[in-house]
Amino acid sequence: MAQILTHRTVVRDGWHNMCTDICFWRDTFWLVYDRTSAHSAPDGVVVVLRSADLRRWDEVAVLATPNDARDVKLAATEDELLVFCSDSWYEPVAGRKRQVVQPYLFSSPDGRRWSEPTKTHERNYWLWRVRRHEGVFYCAEKGGDLLSSEDGRHWTFVSRIADDDGLEPHELQEIRKIDHRTTPRFNEADVIFRPDGQLWCVSRTKRVPGQHSLLYISDPPYEQWSCVDLEALIHCPALCESGGNVYVAGRRDPTVSWIPQHSPAGNTGVFRLEPDGLTPVFALPSDGDAAYPGLVSVEPNQLIVSYYSQHAYVSGVLEAERTPSPHIERWGVLRREEAGQITPRKELSHYKDGPVDIYVAEIDLAAEGKSAAF
Repeated sequence: MAQILTHRTVVRDGWHNMCTDICFWRDTFWLVYDRTSAHSAPDGVVVVLRSADLRRWDEVAVLATPNDARDVKLAATEDELLVFCSDSWYEPVAGRKRQVVQPYLFSSPDGRRWSEPTKTHERNYWLWRVRRHEGVFYCAEKGGDLLSSEDGRHWTFVSRIADDDGLEPHELQEIRKIDHRTTPRFNEADVIFRPDGQLWCVSRTKRVPGQHSLLYISDPPYEQWSCVDLEALIHCPALCESGGNVYVAGRRDPTVSWIPQHSPAGNTGVFRLEPDGLTPVFALPSDGDAAYPGLVSVEPNQLIVSYYSQHAYVSGVLEAERTPSPHIERWGVLRREEAGQITPRKELSHYKDGPVDIYVAEIDLAAEGKSAAF
């Protein structure tokens, strides 16, 4: 039975900290996350941390895009560490205010000195997690395209991953002019290359009912894709290989039954992924606005997971303001008015604008009677 070896609070500073990623580069762990005043607030910046031992963390950089930086991800070459994120804002498009995104890149030769933000692709291409394979970067962007790049800065189209119900490429381009969401069958996604060269891609979806995630599989040259319904909700999937198995972590549906485990099962789950489906492995302590994990494995059968959660506040262990702050309420009203929404609705609950903490956990995937350290 898998269990937690260590579980540590890395950031607890009162901000709404979210959307993490983690990697191991030059014998150092690097962690990034978004720091903002609420989940949908327009003031996000990227924070970069480093650690030699997963216990003590140094803040080495705070990076900003022109508007609102969000959904930060890490990638690396032998020579540089790369931070990918999207800049988000609202502007009139097709008769109403809509969210627009522009992907950006920051680069560093040592993790301390960082470049200015650089645009990396066209607007409304929401680059999600970036992976490197045999010297080439790949990204399953949020709209459903597989992109590749030699340097992480200039991206080209490889193939269409999502099944678009017969839509032609020019029709998809017209949709993308209005919205980065081009299909309900694709959203936040990650890819992983298998030893035989096969490429797996797990994507969040907006399909009804249940928003079940999909596993897409392709063989070189990655132009044709098959699809498997994973029959489970996995938001913000992150993929990682360890001990010969592939694991996916992300936000799960906490109303769905889970396997027995020593600690309470939160809404951030880890699954073993195979071509025909999922096997639950472990659910981390988490609740409220949570998940968006990063995954890395430096030893066989062990995973290191970064993620965010509000469980310390939702549970009442720590006190937090239970009502949205006035400037967030005003901003929510303004955004609704600009979007032409007539019916009033609650823009942000406590779970979307309260403080959120960043955690890092080490999970032993084959634990046998080992004790955990917290």
